[in-house]
Amino acid sequence: MPRFRATLLASTLLLGGCASPAHQQLGVVITGLEGELQRLEEELAAMNGLNYQKAIDAPLSLRRYLKAPTPTPEGLVPIRSQLQDGPRLSYDYRLPAGMSTLPLDNLCQRYEFELRHLGHLGQLELSWQGAGGEGERMIRQTECSFPAKTSKM
Repeated sequence: MPRFRATLLASTLLLGGCASPAHQQLGVVITGLEGELQRLEEELAAMNGLNYQKAIDAPLSLRRYLKAPTPTPEGLVPIRSQLQDGPRLSYDYRLPAGMSTLPLDNLCQRYEFELRHLGHLGQLELSWQGAGGEGERMIRQTECSFPAKTSKM
């Protein structure tokens, strides 16, 4: 048997072992644990119990949200979002014609999801540019008084 075929056969047998029922069960268990971790992260966020400093430790739901953010009530979507250590989240907006500033009313309520998921040390930096000028605003999670939510299990 040529050396190449022997290597290919050995690789096939090894990879076939990875798909054994025991390995498939392990995959199911890992998926279940990831789901449980996400559920616990959401509970902690609802109770204002998240506390982390490294962006890599951000809850999975926040990282997914940043990939496809929800538009504001005015239809604005950040052109750039960046999560940094601290944790600090930055949103950059480009304002449409006729809008001179980003709406600054009820910022804690407008960005409640992000602020809760940034945790106690979290900061949200909003920057905007438009025909009427530019500006920025920093919101710290500690400035917002969110009531703790209880989840139904």
